Amino acid sequence: MRTELTQGYKLFLPAGNLMPLIFDSPHSGMEFPADFRCLASDVQLRSGWDAFVDELWQPAHLAGATLIAARASRMYIDLNRAVDDIDPELLSGDWPGELKPTTYSKRGMGLLRRFALPGVPMYEQKLAVSEVQQRIAQYYLPYHHCLSEQIRALHQKFGAVWHIDCHSMKSQGNAMNIDQGQARADIVIGDKDGQSAEPGFTSLIVQFFQDRGYSVSVNYPYKGGYLTECFAAPAQQIHSVQIEINRALYMNEQTFMKHQGFNKLQHDLQQLVAAIRTYITQRLPALADEVN
Repeated sequence: MRTELTQGYKLFLPAGNLMPLIFDSPHSGMEFPADFRCLASDVQLRSGWDAFVDELWQPAHLAGATLIAARASRMYIDLNRAVDDIDPELLSGDWPGELKPTTYSKRGMGLLRRFALPGVPMYEQKLAVSEVQQRIAQYYLPYHHCLSEQIRALHQKFGAVWHIDCHSMKSQGNAMNIDQGQARADIVIGDKDGQSAEPGFTSLIVQFFQDRGYSVSVNYPYKGGYLTECFAAPAQQIHSVQIEINRALYMNEQTFMKHQGFNKLQHDLQQLVAAIRTYITQRLPALADEVN
């Protein structure tokens, strides 16, 4: 297995014939650096973990795709947020620049978590600005730089890139979500209401899951997060889609243990990668004509 391991991420390099397909898993890390102190329990911290998502998608690199996965927990720093999406109430000092907290921060789940779960505060004391800057420098920026460089290199080589941002979700939304109390579909596909990817790419993924008996929702309750928005540029042939997988499909949500559904789901995801590879292969001649 060709991998690169850094403090901030794991990079699984393509094996076999390289293709312009890249997966990233920003919330599957469960490492907590030594400077992390919080009020939340281990179980509460695990509730925000995209458990085993990097493992579910890892075989994709055997088919020529690239996979990057976070190492640090999203409860430490959330890689799927803008770097200035910070709630100023979490800081003990003035930030050296403008902060732009979004609705994520207002719900307690911006770049820095205010709540582990509804009503469960993360911190007893406010965070020093220098502490937050260290988290950004050591974990956030390396991950984003790696993903950006991988996409750039693939685009330069092939003239097009297809990017999938990989996540898992609770089977039911809670009070920090827009779908509080609602049961969720097996799979949620987000393409920013059609703005982050060519329609055929989204349709391929939706149809694939439906054909295998999964219930699928598109752009609800997740339209795609910051990474989808940040890297997508369909006009330049950079297509980005977010895939959210219902955790009940492959794990016990109370014990955080895999169950018998894990192997089937992983196999189905391998088949999806094969279908995407065929889709890309069919698109590349046309793309070459467009580029020339």
